[in-house]
Amino acid sequence: MLKMQLSQHNLEVYQHVLETTLQNYRLGRVKPIQFVLNKYGDFFTHRLYLLMESRLPQSEQVIMQQAANTREHALTAVRRGEFIMAEHLFAKARIPLESNLLSPESSLLHRSFLEQAEAYLDYRKGNFEQVYARTSVALAIDAVLEEKYEYQIMHIHRIQLLHNLVRTEARQMRYNQAIELAAKLLAYLEGVIKTLPFPGFWGFEHVVSQPKELVAATFAQIASEIAVILAGKSPRLARELLAIVRHHIPPQLQKNYHGHPRAYDWFLLKKSFLENDIPTFLEQASHFLAEGCTDTPLLWYAAVVDFVALCNDFDKPFSLLVKQEVATDAISWKFLPQIFSILLDIDSNKLSLSKNN
Repeated sequence: MLKMQLSQHNLEVYQHVLETTLQNYRLGRVKPIQFVLNKYGDFFTHRLYLLMESRLPQSEQVIMQQAANTREHALTAVRRGEFIMAEHLFAKARIPLESNLLSPESSLLHRSFLEQAEAYLDYRKGNFEQVYARTSVALAIDAVLEEKYEYQIMHIHRIQLLHNLVRTEARQMRYNQAIELAAKLLAYLEGVIKTLPFPGFWGFEHVVSQPKELVAATFAQIASEIAVILAGKSPRLARELLAIVRHHIPPQLQKNYHGHPRAYDWFLLKKSFLENDIPTFLEQASHFLAEGCTDTPLLWYAAVVDFVALCNDFDKPFSLLVKQEVATDAISWKFLPQIFSILLDIDSNKLSLSKNN
């Protein structure tokens, strides 16, 4: 990408900055991921379960928990590619709905998450029309839970469901549509736009009523999805896709950080990388990498991927050192997307062994 544009003089000038960035990468790599987990898991799940505890009878809570456990086992089977087992478990999880064991409120809650989970099986099987159908059902259920039963937190769940559609569009290589939807979700969370092109009631007043930490985490998740989509794309296509995001999220919003400051930092870093602004990229990457994964590991991994790509354009032993060092480190990284593993040239056998341990 950069090799033909760099003179020997520039290579020597950048060498010091590259080494500094590598040192800051080493500082950041030892810092742990900082996901906040509560009694019931992540922030969204914790708040939802506390609300359910205050509203649902104990008998229904027991049934819901058993069904949720079955649903999670089904999702694990999907991730392993055991689709027949997953289908069996999903059928088992539907029994409380079919047997009328739950009140309307509990049934709606259970069905929303079950539709979402089964949509993931459809996604893995490539049945995308069914993904859209199940997501539409879950969105409609969430709107009822939010409006009739006062589960305001389900507004965030609706955003999460639409985030799943971003992933579905990208899986079909409809990258423009995926990034357009992702950018609109970010703009909605920021209050730049007041509605979304999907049925149901929308409005920034529903966003500001949510816990700020939850909104920021959701913003970061969607930004991370964008990072995964851009990874490995040609510079021209990546620039076009990033321009869509910047169209929906004006630069002046970066001072407000309604969403997540790390996400905005990464967007600026990615812009510098794609524009071949090497000094700016290295300065931004150096600070970003030194901070470690914090609560946005995918964005940190994406920054590492771009740093390695830049180093690959330097015909010196330094580039080989960086590539080998990062590839060795990345074997043990959690939540590392497959595309990042490929771009970092990680030994797939070692990666599989690390995941199994």
